[in-house]
Amino acid sequence: TLRDWGNQQKAKDPTFNLAKHARQHRELMDAQRQVKLGLPLPAGFQFDSTGKVVRDEPDQPIPSAKNTAADDQDVPGLDTVDGLQVGGRCEVQPGGRRGVIAFVGEVPEFSAGYWVGVIFDEPVGKTDGTARNGKRYFESPANHGGFLRGKNVTAGDFPERDIFDDDSDSDDEL
Repeated sequence: TLRDWGNQQKAKDPTFNLAKHARQHRELMDAQRQVKLGLPLPAGFQFDSTGKVVRDEPDQPIPSAKNTAADDQDVPGLDTVDGLQVGGRCEVQPGGRRGVIAFVGEVPEFSAGYWVGVIFDEPVGKTDGTARNGKRYFESPANHGGFLRGKNVTAGDFPERDIFDDDSDSDDEL
């Protein structure tokens, strides 16, 4: 799987991250596309002995307006969880799942950045508050917990949904 391949690459090179790899691959594809269109080769690329487009120095990032500080933006910082308080109600996207915020912080077992632990009202989660290695970050019933990025969590007055509440106010239905 992609996760396994990423872990293998990280074992070979501790500085490897998937976002950086994807950016470098996209730059190479853009350079190859420009050559096919008859445009000049972009800075940082050259032709190898077989005529293929390759980087001049594979480890050096190619400067462009799109990539400035791209690596810094990949890691969700403290600002991504601003306003999210443990114990507060929330709604999570996608799906409009509702619950209570149980944890806000970094989880070393996952990728870098800040995470939000949510206890869902219904069994729509993937965890019980533990990370992959078994370390517990919050208590929740099985399949009621989840770790999410702050950008997917909205804090607010989101009451539990009543499963017997009918959303339609149609007078045509008996």
